Amino acid sequence: MARDRRDLTGVVTERRKARKLRFVRVVIVLSSCVLVLPLVMSVVVEMLVGPPERRWISAALVAAAVLASFLLLWMLFGRVRLGEPRRVSPWEYWGATVLVATVVLMTLTPLFGMLVLGGWVGVVVFLGPRSWGWWLLGGSLALAAVLSVRAVEQEITPLALASVWAVVLLWSLFLAGAVLIYVRLWDITNDALLEQRARARLAVSEERLRFSRDMHDLLGHNLSALVAKSELAERVLHRAPARAADEMAQVQDLARGSLQQVRSVVRGYREIDLAQEVEAVRTALTAHGTRTEVSGVPENGLPTGTAASAARVVREGGTNVLRHSDAVECRITFTRVGGDGGDALVVEIANDRARGRGRGRGSGLTELSERLAADGGSLTAEPTPDGGFLLRATVPCSIEGPDRPVASGEAP
Repeated sequence: MARDRRDLTGVVTERRKARKLRFVRVVIVLSSCVLVLPLVMSVVVEMLVGPPERRWISAALVAAAVLASFLLLWMLFGRVRLGEPRRVSPWEYWGATVLVATVVLMTLTPLFGMLVLGGWVGVVVFLGPRSWGWWLLGGSLALAAVLSVRAVEQEITPLALASVWAVVLLWSLFLAGAVLIYVRLWDITNDALLEQRARARLAVSEERLRFSRDMHDLLGHNLSALVAKSELAERVLHRAPARAADEMAQVQDLARGSLQQVRSVVRGYREIDLAQEVEAVRTALTAHGTRTEVSGVPENGLPTGTAASAARVVREGGTNVLRHSDAVECRITFTRVGGDGGDALVVEIANDRARGRGRGRGSGLTELSERLAADGGSLTAEPTPDGGFLLRATVPCSIEGPDRPVASGEAP
């Protein structure tokens, strides 16, 4: 099937997308948590250098800073996740903000507290609804004013205080812009991936519908005719045996014709091109980071069934490499053995760095082995001494295609 030929590429594409999305998610969270370390470390330093009688208060503030940092990470991971973003709870949003405000007021110097507060606003402002953001901005400005009064009481010059306000404003705008860009890019990527998956599901549904429609159009009339002629032959069997025999002969002809038509239709779905399958597997493995060498691909001269069986071996072997190894190198070789034209085609797929030493055999390899055995071929799959894996299949060069003519007297 055309859909089957895209299976390997689809597996690799989904894996690569998953890795990229995980990486982007981690980058977003880590880059948005630049204030976590200063917040926590400053409280830890204050606890270590502060007076002994305040140690228990400092320990409680360290716990508050750690909890606020955890809530920030939790909100960010909920906002940037595949599918529908998790709604931020007001308890998380405002609880973390209150913890940060408490730590800023009780432990940090006024100027450094303003910087931490501005960073917190820049990161958190877009994680909740817009109304929450306005309330957060208003409350933070009021808290920053309190810190400014404290700074003035500590004889901070107006020029220094104005400079700090400018730095805090720029710092908040920078973080808010960065978080907004990250979140919007994540939303765009998330929507695109979900839309692609929806299109893939729709394509599969349309293909199934087309197949069922084709089979209905093909078999509906023929099966109705078969039933009618069989019933007629049964009715006239005793009084007109010759006519009954003629009707049954027509039933047989109609059944053979229907079988031939079904095989022709199914072949349109099942036919596999060996060269295209090899190229699809090579592309998938290369995209996965596996250097792939292919040699001896038969250009022509193979029966349709033999080429299809060899293509299935290549597909299953490529899937095995992707799912059960961390291969850096893979070799796919084709060898004709036997007489002048070759009585069989030997397909070998060898890779390094197999996982699990190849114990057991998956359902795909088992089914493939049974199909080859039914056609007179064989399949072996075993680990190699160097830690790799070797799949070797012998495919007879006498396998007919699915649309071979039905001989007279052959069972449908």
